[in-house]
Amino acid sequence: MSMTDTEAMTALIDQFNQSSAQVMDVKTSGFELHLNKQAVLTQPISASDQPQATNAAEPAPGSPSTPAATRSSATMVTAPLVGVAYLAAEPKAEPFVQVGTHVKAGETLCVIEAMKMINEVPSPVSGTVKEVLVKNAAMVEFDEPLFAIEETKA
Repeated sequence: MSMTDTEAMTALIDQFNQSSAQVMDVKTSGFELHLNKQAVLTQPISASDQPQATNAAEPAPGSPSTPAATRSSATMVTAPLVGVAYLAAEPKAEPFVQVGTHVKAGETLCVIEAMKMINEVPSPVSGTVKEVLVKNAAMVEFDEPLFAIEETKA
């Protein structure tokens, strides 16, 4: 590997680290590079932890919404990567979950397709789906809120 290839690879890694992208694959005749920084939210977000309202955090017009008080007490499940979110396994299939569905920790809430790869988004907690914040087949950004789940108290 030449110094130019090393410099190019270092520049790509730096740009990837500063971007919101979670997965990147680069293949040239000189080298192959796979980077992955996917993470899943596993702790509830309290109202004080949530960022100030921005356009990116607002649900799309026409999407289901509930009062902000419900949201602040719920666990927010966010997108672990950039891609297209699908609420069902197939176009004509029933959605994985809907508002009111009781889910167990680890149960699939939706899938996100990125670079022709399907990535399941599991529930970090057991509880009831209080809000679906994304539409089927919508493009989602990293860390974009997808679901609000009210955790079941044991």
